[in-house]
Amino acid sequence: MIEIKYLQQLRDNPNLNIAISPRVGWEESKIVALETKYNEGRPFPQAFREYLFLAGDYGGTGVVYEDWDDLREDCEDDIEYWGNKLKRPFFVFDKLDSQYSIFFLDEDKEDPIVYIFNASWNPNHKEELLKKALTGSFSNLINEAIYRIKNNILF
Repeated sequence: MIEIKYLQQLRDNPNLNIAISPRVGWEESKIVALETKYNEGRPFPQAFREYLFLAGDYGGTGVVYEDWDDLREDCEDDIEYWGNKLKRPFFVFDKLDSQYSIFFLDEDKEDPIVYIFNASWNPNHKEELLKKALTGSFSNLINEAIYRIKNNILF
């Protein structure tokens, strides 16, 4: 059993978007398998492990895309196509067009900072290649999504 330190609101709101699908969490063995595949067997940050435990197959928050393999492949394809690079290990958990929501795997943070990685960036853009998300941490992103869903506020 994973202790919930950061995502109490997700735990306490199990039916955010029941019209689409009920939330489905993961057993710890499935979390470890994903860590083995994408983080060389090292544990993910605590807040993300909590997310997987509570909502790994479907979270209903609209800010995490749970098809990890498809998402990673899309990100790598966009990086290759546009010729951009990230030199640090990262985990991608969502995308909008060619902008990916990521956190870095080499930071020692239980609740990682969320970054927006613009894989289609070029030097003529005014936007940055990589910028911190307005919500800051992963748990703040999830909590903001829950607040918006509960209060019928668009993203």
